[in-house]
Amino acid sequence: MSHGPRFGRTRLGWGVLLAAIAAMIVFGYGMEAFWTRVDQHRFPWAYADAGHPALVGTWVGSLTTAAGAKRGMLLDLHLAPLRFGTGRRRSRNRGAYRKATSDKLVGELRLCGGAAPQRLTLHGNNIDDDASHFRLSFAVADSTPPDGLAPSHLRGTWNHEDSLTVDADLYLRRGVSAITDAADPETGRPQPGALHRAGEADFRTLCAGLNDGR
Repeated sequence: MSHGPRFGRTRLGWGVLLAAIAAMIVFGYGMEAFWTRVDQHRFPWAYADAGHPALVGTWVGSLTTAAGAKRGMLLDLHLAPLRFGTGRRRSRNRGAYRKATSDKLVGELRLCGGAAPQRLTLHGNNIDDDASHFRLSFAVADSTPPDGLAPSHLRGTWNHEDSLTVDADLYLRRGVSAITDAADPETGRPQPGALHRAGEADFRTLCAGLNDGR
C-alpha cells in the first residue's frame, strides 16, 4: 500500500507551519524596529548613536557631604529595554509604547571612599521632555551590603553635554537598618555632587586617590 499522499500532506503541513513561524519572526522584528524608531523620536536623549549627546552612558564624579565625607561615584545609565511579546495581559501592562510616568532609566551606581565599595541598582525617569532634569531611586545590589552612607534617591541636572550636577538623599546603613535623622547634616538634607562623562579607568583612579587620602 502506498503512503505517498499521506507523506505529501504531512510535508505540506510542516511547510505551512514553518512558513507561519517565519512570518511571525519577521513580523516581530518589524514591530521591534518600528517601536524603536518611535522611541528614538520621543526620547532622543536616550540614544547615544543618534548624532547628538545623550544622557545614557557612564558618568564618574564625587559628592562631598556636609560633614566632609567624600564618595566617588560611577553612574551607569541605560534606557529601559522595550518589552515585546504576545498575550493581552503583557501587551496591556508591559507593551512597547512607553508611558510618560513609566521608568525609562535603569542601571547601576557604584560608590567608593567609604569603609567598603558599594553597588546599587537603579531605576528612574526624566522629569522634563529633554531630560534636563531626572530622578533616580536606588536599591542595594549585594545580598550583604556594607555599612556606611548610601543614597536612596537622587535628583540630577544634565547640561546636554558632558556634565551632571546631582543632589542625593543619603541614609546610614547599619546592618539591616537604614537610618536617617532630620538633624544630621549628612542624612537630614540632600548632599550635592557633580559627575562628568568618563569610564571605568577614571573611576578606579578616583577611588585610588580617595583611598590614599584616608
